[in-house]
Amino acid sequence: MSANLQPIQTAPGAGSGYPQQQPMQQPMQQMPHMQQMTMQQMQAMQPGGHMGPYGGGGMQYGYPGHPNDAAGGPQQQQQQQQELQEQQQPHKLSVLRGETFFVILNFLDLQTKIRCLITSSQIAETMQSRCAWDPLHLDQACGRAFLRLLKRRDPLGCFTADISRTKRMFPAGLFQVQRLEAVLMNPERVEQEQSDTEDDTPRPKPLVIADPLDEVCKRLRHYFTSVNSLYIVTNITMADHVVYVGWCFPFLRTFIIPDFGFVELMHFPGAPPTYAVRACRDKPPRTLDLEAIMAENRLRLPAGILFDESTTISEREALYLAEHRSAFKNGEDFHLVHAFYRTVRSHGVRKRYKAVVAALRARFPANFPTRAGDQGSPCHHRGARP
Repeated sequence: MSANLQPIQTAPGAGSGYPQQQPMQQPMQQMPHMQQMTMQQMQAMQPGGHMGPYGGGGMQYGYPGHPNDAAGGPQQQQQQQQELQEQQQPHKLSVLRGETFFVILNFLDLQTKIRCLITSSQIAETMQSRCAWDPLHLDQACGRAFLRLLKRRDPLGCFTADISRTKRMFPAGLFQVQRLEAVLMNPERVEQEQSDTEDDTPRPKPLVIADPLDEVCKRLRHYFTSVNSLYIVTNITMADHVVYVGWCFPFLRTFIIPDFGFVELMHFPGAPPTYAVRACRDKPPRTLDLEAIMAENRLRLPAGILFDESTTISEREALYLAEHRSAFKNGEDFHLVHAFYRTVRSHGVRKRYKAVVAALRARFPANFPTRAGDQGSPCHHRGARP
């Protein structure tokens, strides 16, 4: 009997079988001088030697950077002469091209990378590559700004025309990344304005992101379609929302990332409590040993909760328990260890996981030792469940 279902972990990734890493470690802390050095090199390469109001060169992309840049002025003539010299000396850009350029970009945050786009047309062209953005790290601040921008341009995130128009605002390589790590922002709330006036004129609704996880899910499904490795931390302060993340996991698993082999949802108590979703498309899921999972499920019950001896676990439910590390089944339904009052209906889990189990069995048959005709059979001697 293999112990494939481990107890709830107390540290991210511990005992998960997934390679250990330090998610969301700020690259700038590793090499604090890298950003400054890179921006100095890019500024030095910029014709005219001055920066525009958006952090980039003046005449590139149509942003005036100096009052003397008007047509026919001496500043423009000097700029044209320097541009000609730059074209005749391509070695000036060779320092930041190819692998060296991409290595340097790995130490820059998203905001700095976007500033690089308007520094030079040559750099902007190079940053069309996926390597310039992969892996994509989003901390709370950058993630909030990025999600708000996407939502402002494409509120629903599901119509092809809106998606295509919004994606054209960014380099193509940004949405081709294969590794994505994000710390979600706190959910935003709409403050209801109180007014004693009789003015009933409708006011525009403020842009808020009330459900950051839902926003990320929409962008994963329709924008970041090439992601193979995913790590999302819900570092949020609303306890009810933390419970919501655990409760809606079956939807996230079976609708947003159904073709990922290895998926893991872990809950970490603390102030504030957090959830972490780790997923890898090509890594196999845990091997499903129904007897071991049944035994481990019983160990997950919080203190003071009596175990219902009639509890049964089917293969689909076993995969759900193997992936949701803070869920347990007691009787007919599932509950959350940190919020045992929250109920997840077992029939809903079995319905959603049906297609996922079938697809994973075809890809990783060694991890599903149960016979093909027994997918719905429970791990119990009292009979089968459809």
